[in-house]
Amino acid sequence: MSIDNLNSFSNELMALTAINNSDNSSGDKNNSGTNGLEFALVMQALTDKSNESVNKSNEDSNALEAMKSLENTNTTPGQRLDYMKMVLNENLTSKLNGSSTTSTVNIDTDDESKQRIYRAVEDASRKYGVDSNLILGIIKQESDFNPKVVSGAGAMGLMQLMPENCEEDGVSDPFNIEQNINGGVKQLKGYIDRYDGNVEMALMAYNAGPGTMQKRGVISVEHLYKMPKETQNYIPKVMGYYRSGL
Repeated sequence: MSIDNLNSFSNELMALTAINNSDNSSGDKNNSGTNGLEFALVMQALTDKSNESVNKSNEDSNALEAMKSLENTNTTPGQRLDYMKMVLNENLTSKLNGSSTTSTVNIDTDDESKQRIYRAVEDASRKYGVDSNLILGIIKQESDFNPKVVSGAGAMGLMQLMPENCEEDGVSDPFNIEQNINGGVKQLKGYIDRYDGNVEMALMAYNAGPGTMQKRGVISVEHLYKMPKETQNYIPKVMGYYRSGL
């Protein structure tokens, strides 16, 4: 609590105590219960006011600490300004909603890479006739837009291409944004055609492979339950991104 708030609270408490002592010294026993209740209610109100001041002080302190932490990060002045705007807006939103929230923000976002990703998606969408929202949904689920990610199984880049996929699709550098997206969408388009335009079936094949589908007797979307748990979770997530857009 700040010094000003503490002094205000102290003065209010002293005034309240004086009023209560005066009431008690009047000797009116019939009013003693009422006075006690009033005293308790006012005390509760003052306590609530004190807690609000403490909470506000903590929120402001957290926002200040978040902004100070940028001094030790590799960011440009423009990125720092954008981040400070976010911190202040988040703090304001929390107050308006009556709650305090904590958000984690990647302040090292490479805007140039994001622009390259979206351009490559649009190019591949036009080239292969695949909806750009579907491509973005796959990228979101596969790599969360990280061009350098590698899975435990060895899948690489934005659309998580396996080494054999890279060879088939002529991808020499799976960590290159344009090559990875072109190779991934080319593969996806093949599955869409294979399953007569059924997007969910194509996604099953993209995630687990058509061989897995064949071995498990998956011949329709209703057979999703036969697929590995990862694929069962994968399909609705990608379809959600696809339908809502990114």
